[in-house]
Amino acid sequence: MITNSTILTEKESSLLENLILKYGFFVDFDQIVAELGGYSRQRVRKLVAKMSKNGWLIRIKKGKYYISNLEARGFASASVFVIAKNIMEDSYVSFESALQHHGIFDQYLKRTTSVSVKQYASKEIQNVTYKFVKTGAQNFYGWENIKIEGETVKMATVEKAVLDMINFHRSVNSLDLVLEKFKEYEENFDFQKLQEFSEKQSTAVRRVLGFLLDKAGIDSGNFLELIKGEKGSSWMTKDSKIYNAKWKLYYHNHFE
Repeated sequence: MITNSTILTEKESSLLENLILKYGFFVDFDQIVAELGGYSRQRVRKLVAKMSKNGWLIRIKKGKYYISNLEARGFASASVFVIAKNIMEDSYVSFESALQHHGIFDQYLKRTTSVSVKQYASKEIQNVTYKFVKTGAQNFYGWENIKIEGETVKMATVEKAVLDMINFHRSVNSLDLVLEKFKEYEENFDFQKLQEFSEKQSTAVRRVLGFLLDKAGIDSGNFLELIKGEKGSSWMTKDSKIYNAKWKLYYHNHFE
């Protein structure tokens, strides 16, 4: 039994244990109400507020909580990927966070970014920022279900993670990171899958992708076929001024 008599009463301890047994460590307000039986919703709100203040319930979003264990009271010991999934169910982890999961990004991240079909404001929980990039249903692909701590989390493949970086975070730093990963971890990429995924992207994304593959010394012939016949030019970034005729792309001088 969870015990800490100065903070957690026997009733509260029993409540948390029963909730964990039935629902796991993530619970919502209605589940707490149901477990307490005859308690009014107002009384439950007061109890939840007290337990949150004492660190036993960590608020993930409105009406949803993470049950802290005794050793980590006041701190969510769950994976940041699991927390992101519980904040926004219909989302998948991508960008640097997904690359980190796949073992090709080893820097400490203070932000976990996911792609979602719904708009949701960024949220900070215990010094980690959870950001959600909204997209249309046509771009909600390229992820796989993985099991983390008993929960199913949607995780972008390495191919979709870099495409999302090119599509949504087209800055010099982000594109330089993509180029670095192509150079250092070429064997980690399935280029057939990358080609298939890129067919659903805009011409600009495909042009930037092809340009970066060239810079990494990777065969881009199949990707060049995807933009064959496409008219007009694209810009890598707003301040890109150097023209690459092969890809009909204005690129940043950083990549000279």
